[in-house]
Amino acid sequence: MVTSAPAGTNPMPPCLVCNAPWPALVAACLSLGGCMVGPHYTPPNSNMPPRYGERADSAATVAENMDSEECAWWHRFGDEELASLVERAIATNNSLKAAEARVRQARSAREVARSLLYPRIGVGASALRFRGSESAIGLPDADLEGSFFQIGFDAEWTIDLFGGTRRLVESTRAQEQVAESRRRGVVLMIAAETARAYMELRGAQRQLEVALATLSDQRETLRVTEDRHSNGLASNLEVVRARTEVERTAAEIPPIEQAIRQYIHILSTLMALEPTALSDELVSPSILPVVPDRIAVGVPSDLLRRRPDIQAAERHIASATAMIGVATAQLFPQLILGASGGFSSRRSGDLFNGNSATSPSTYYLAGPAINWTLFDAGRRRATIRISEAEVDAARALYEDTVLAAFREVESALVAVDRDRARVTDLERLSASAREVMTIAQGDYRNGLLDQLTVLDAQRQASRADMLLVQGQVALMVSVVRLYKALGGGWEFAEPVPPHPSAWAGSDASVSAKENP
Repeated sequence: MVTSAPAGTNPMPPCLVCNAPWPALVAACLSLGGCMVGPHYTPPNSNMPPRYGERADSAATVAENMDSEECAWWHRFGDEELASLVERAIATNNSLKAAEARVRQARSAREVARSLLYPRIGVGASALRFRGSESAIGLPDADLEGSFFQIGFDAEWTIDLFGGTRRLVESTRAQEQVAESRRRGVVLMIAAETARAYMELRGAQRQLEVALATLSDQRETLRVTEDRHSNGLASNLEVVRARTEVERTAAEIPPIEQAIRQYIHILSTLMALEPTALSDELVSPSILPVVPDRIAVGVPSDLLRRRPDIQAAERHIASATAMIGVATAQLFPQLILGASGGFSSRRSGDLFNGNSATSPSTYYLAGPAINWTLFDAGRRRATIRISEAEVDAARALYEDTVLAAFREVESALVAVDRDRARVTDLERLSASAREVMTIAQGDYRNGLLDQLTVLDAQRQASRADMLLVQGQVALMVSVVRLYKALGGGWEFAEPVPPHPSAWAGSDASVSAKENP
């Protein structure tokens, strides 16, 4: 708002402004501009063990620098379709778009906070028509009617003497980093969910192939049994029993087909498409992805810089710590430098006409102001305690996040190791069951074996194949969970964030960078 002197009055003499003592006072106050109240941020100390306890050095994993992973983890399964789906989901997923919008929101909030370090300058103009009441004023010669024109500027600068605004910038910077870490977490979640759904899809399609193959074998057994019955070599009970096995296997197929459709729907919606959009692309069966032989798990301390949830929790501590300084700065006086000036006149044509008899009145006002709240019934002190409690809560949540991450990795290591061993056993079981079934079917056709033995051999072979597929899918999903627990998943797009200590150094120097 433009503040003006009344029209027709003399402006403040320049000598009064120049000789006033406040410029020296302002210069002295500005020398305090490097002061920042409140605690400086120090990153939390997490006592991480030197290595994982659960077989991190087994044949399945290797404890090495995780940066040796040359590509995003989903490429390590050797399945181009999987890699394409993951990257398409990352590019189009709506949850990620929302997370990116929150990053932009946090970045703009930091820019708003930073703008408070600089002066605010505005301009304004007004044109008024007035008429007064002669009876109310009581002065018959008074100028009761006329116009008033004004144009001018005003400026205001709140000096950040005690660093409250710089602490606010520090806090919003950390919140921007929280939003960015959460965005990376969404990327990791999308990649893992897409990979899991794809692996479950291929597993269901493989189970369908097993069921159809079993159904074909059982129909052949039914045909042989019917031929034997026609020749008086098999009873009617044997025919009914063989037909029952065919019907039982046929009844198992629709749920598998339903699961296939559901996984396609999941993959479609992960890419922000309507549920059946990928049906033509994915309905045809494909081989199962190949699990990598060795996985770089690194060491536990790698989690601090790779897990997005740990990064977000650590940055939240930094933000909350800076807010203590924001609250503490409210205990101290606030220095504001203000100025306004311009031109005003009773006639618009005379605003800038200095030679006119009705020359406009040039006006200006300039000087400092100090605001200092001396009593607020403890409100500011309570605000500081609120901020301190927020820091304590953030540190506790950080420790919980680190422990949960460590637990997830240990559990994933166990799952990968056990699932690998189980798949090896199931492969042997499947091969043996298939061999038994082949022998039994041949002997039955030659009349050397009873029907019950053949049907049982077919059931056992089918069950072994189904268990093998389930075990292979479980192993793939366990590997995905391990990669997710290790914090992988965004390397294809951007570098791994620095260790918290690097961010802490950035926070400590924010005052020097942001002070204009």
